[in-house]
Amino acid sequence: MQTNVARSGRNRVVITGMGLSTSLGPDLPACWRRLIAGENGIAPISFWDPAEYSTKVAAEARHIPRESGLSGFPGNWCRRTVRLFLPPAAEAVRDAGLHRAPIDAARIGVSIGTSVNYLDVNLLKEYFRMRTPDHKRLDMARFAREGLQPQNGFVRRLGDTIASTTARLFGLGGPASVNDTACAASAHAIGEAFRTIRRGEATAMLAGGSTALVSPISILAFALLGALSRSDNPDEASRPFDRMRDGFVMGEGAGAVILESLESALSRGARIHAELTGFGSTLNAGTLTDPSPDGVPEARAMQLALADGGTAMDEIDYIAAHGTSTPKNDPGETAAIKRVFGGHARRLMVSSNKGQIGHTISAAGVCNLIFAVQSMKHDCVPPTMHLHHADPECDLDYVPNQSRSAQVRAALVNAFAFGGQNASLAVRRWSEA
Repeated sequence: MQTNVARSGRNRVVITGMGLSTSLGPDLPACWRRLIAGENGIAPISFWDPAEYSTKVAAEARHIPRESGLSGFPGNWCRRTVRLFLPPAAEAVRDAGLHRAPIDAARIGVSIGTSVNYLDVNLLKEYFRMRTPDHKRLDMARFAREGLQPQNGFVRRLGDTIASTTARLFGLGGPASVNDTACAASAHAIGEAFRTIRRGEATAMLAGGSTALVSPISILAFALLGALSRSDNPDEASRPFDRMRDGFVMGEGAGAVILESLESALSRGARIHAELTGFGSTLNAGTLTDPSPDGVPEARAMQLALADGGTAMDEIDYIAAHGTSTPKNDPGETAAIKRVFGGHARRLMVSSNKGQIGHTISAAGVCNLIFAVQSMKHDCVPPTMHLHHADPECDLDYVPNQSRSAQVRAALVNAFAFGGQNASLAVRRWSEA
């Protein structure tokens, strides 16, 4: 029988609950079934007429509840990102069996990732004024030097709302934190929750992230940055690791996991999905939008996650890649994987779900983690869809266009964000033997 405490004396941390909502469906079973079938959640934008936009497609979440489910928190007060997070959080709580075998609420905390806390309408004219001469993107350097900033930065922020609403809905009284590290936010949130339990400061944590940014201003802002694909074909717009990729597709989604000390899970008789073994975080400190030019900081995040859990490189069978479908991210992540794994990189399975659910920004890390755990439980690795044109800079096994039956003993989960904010999580298949 495995011991409850690691050799270092730190609590071991396991995943006992999971919940998910993306453009593929409103819950984890639907999302997983459609993901491994290769179905596409990307479609023409339906929330408004995008005829005048360079971006015409998105991965919309069309099942966001209108109300928060809480008295005193009306739906028109909670932003869509908050309301999208609550059903997956409830799914994770049910999945962990906390209603049957509860934990002291004061010992359960929340750690949630969110991003793009506000987009001020007053800055819209500034975005247009600061475009590059070809009018295709925002000149970030000029905007930083000359752009006007809002006089009043107070808006209905996501961070405090998503944490307080979640805690109130489930009656949680433990530690609370919100991470806003762009596309790595939920991975950082999960990593910090993992550390909180390992240190013994909480028995369990509800961790994850949420994004609902398919709106006229959000799409415009990301398009002006030059980050979004200009293709209007849902089957071509997001194609991670493909030579023809030209940007990502905005995706909406939310995911939540219940992390719990192994001792607590065993005492409750909880079903254990997997063990979270390590967390690594680094910073590129480079540009506002680009990954590192050589993959070194991203590689170090993966190395830290492996070392944190004492996981050997040859134990890793699968990497749930960040894989955004942007010209710079995909070869950079490939280079980072090679830097970490050397010759073993060729034997790894690597895939990105963004060809099907788009880039879910602050939910990207938790989506990757949940799908990695599912691959362990079901012996099935998700595909990288729409990968048809080989890129000499992206030459690993990306499980192209069809899911694969394979056993996954351990996996790495990557989330590499704007601003060079990198996070990697190491997760291992659970076995009592």
